[in-house]
Amino acid sequence: MATHDDIALDEEFAQSSLRGSLLKRLFAYTRPYRRALYTNLALTLLATASALVGPRLIQHSIDHALSPVLAAGGASTALSESAAAHEILILSGLYLANLLLGWWLTVIQVRTSIETGQGAMNDLRLAVFEHIQRLSLNYFDRTHQGRIIARADSDVDSLDRVLTWGAGQALSSLVTLVGVVVLMVQYDLRLSLAVCSVLPLLAWITHWFHRRGREAYRSLRGTQSRLIAAMAENISGVRVIQAFVREAENLRRFQSLQTDFTERWVVSARVFHTYMPAVGLLSGLATAIVLGYGGWRVQQGGMTVGGLAAFVLYLGMFFGPIQTMGDLYNAVLSAAASAERIFALLDTEPQVKDSAAATDLPSVRGDVSFEGVSFRYDTTPADRWILEDIHFSVPAGSTIALVGQTGSGKTSIISLLARFYEPQAGRICVDGLPIIDHTLSSLHRQLGMVTQENFLFTGTVMENLKFGRPESTDEEVVIAAKALGTHSVIEGLPAGYATEVRERGGNFSAGERQLITITRAMVAAPRILIFDEATSAVDPQTERLIQEALRTLFQRRTSLVIAHRLSTVRGADLILVLDHGRIVERGSHESLIAQGGIYARMHAQFIRG
Repeated sequence: MATHDDIALDEEFAQSSLRGSLLKRLFAYTRPYRRALYTNLALTLLATASALVGPRLIQHSIDHALSPVLAAGGASTALSESAAAHEILILSGLYLANLLLGWWLTVIQVRTSIETGQGAMNDLRLAVFEHIQRLSLNYFDRTHQGRIIARADSDVDSLDRVLTWGAGQALSSLVTLVGVVVLMVQYDLRLSLAVCSVLPLLAWITHWFHRRGREAYRSLRGTQSRLIAAMAENISGVRVIQAFVREAENLRRFQSLQTDFTERWVVSARVFHTYMPAVGLLSGLATAIVLGYGGWRVQQGGMTVGGLAAFVLYLGMFFGPIQTMGDLYNAVLSAAASAERIFALLDTEPQVKDSAAATDLPSVRGDVSFEGVSFRYDTTPADRWILEDIHFSVPAGSTIALVGQTGSGKTSIISLLARFYEPQAGRICVDGLPIIDHTLSSLHRQLGMVTQENFLFTGTVMENLKFGRPESTDEEVVIAAKALGTHSVIEGLPAGYATEVRERGGNFSAGERQLITITRAMVAAPRILIFDEATSAVDPQTERLIQEALRTLFQRRTSLVIAHRLSTVRGADLILVLDHGRIVERGSHESLIAQGGIYARMHAQFIRG
């Protein structure tokens, strides 16, 4: 479900106003494509000028070719008719040539618009993806997965209209409006003033649309984000949903969100589709004023028939850009709400990052030490520690097993060693060097990790095995698999190493996934291995293969193991027993059994099954 922080963030966006700085930052992504953008804007100016010429040619045809012939009536001569026909033919050719020019300019304009807009969207989506990968785990602890996906998917998609067509449409509409006003005043000042009678009403309607539209679209985008989050959560937890027969209840909750989204969508659509017909109505009212008053002006000799025809055409061109800008503003509202969320993500600083003075960690032997480490998560109450005053040392090449009840702090220890989080107190050293003084990438290159989930990526098995060391050759991967004893299992897959991995490795058994991830760690050849043992049960033969592979994997490297199997614990050089964030017992398997403490009770319980 959505977290409190997520909802508060949506409310903050819903109450903020549209800022020019937001659009400036958004359009900064078009800078790499400024040549195409400037070409687009230049073509827009030329295409707009071409469109403004059209009514002029029509007016000239009526006043200088048709009207004299019609006025002459029966007294017209064949010569005058021939001259008029010739002039009309020339003007028609010019009009057609102008149309073809406008078409050619528009074709190139569309191409440059797409190049600019799609390039900027591609760069923005890559920036979001890159930033998500750099964020610390505390961000993912407090932010719903579906909302993060929405930032890189639907929120970026909603910028298409603005980034691709926005600049050209805005410039075209503005130039058209200015040009049309100048030309209408030039044709007839009085008629232009008569048209101005509808402008106060247009200004009021536009102000209403801007205010209501901004509120409606920010509300809509926030609801859409919650809807995507709910969908992502249900897909991820579908097995649990079906196991607990929660389909009907989850459907009810989703219907509630969908109903809320639909209601907000209807509100935003009602605002937009009230504004556009209102502009059309005012356009019709202005046209009626022009035809009535303009017709009277023609009768009085105040203007020509061609001038009135051109004025009516220009009037249509006056309200067209207003409708276009209203539609564009509608898209800007939607895009701005999405851009706010995207930039809020991009502005989120990783909690764990390299300091300005950080250096690369040299090649390490693998000595690991925790010195007075205390830690709590962002969501942990201030009066509680997840880990408190943790001290231990692991000599290079040895294996240490972390055991304890769920929530005792085992996963937190390995997360701190991998610098997924930073401790609030104490320090962690590798080979006596504080890891906080060195770059994350240089630490992670010497760390290997096998997670409890045994996560596999879409692709082939071979691609997954090379994940930690992409430069590995196929031969090196096979050698590592043979050393672990997993080669026969991988070869036994439908296409061997070339077998395609479905989402999360769903086409493999739990044992096969464990063996593949163990092999992946072996291929990476880390100096320090973090192993979070899977709790899923496997058949005895696969269990033997896993244990043999682990014994090989643990050799000659420092291994920190969250152990769930008794056989793994027995083979450790040192066992740390954690309880409520403290190390309460430490020693070998035999010494801890002899103590008769927590570990001995856990062992007895394990033996009983």
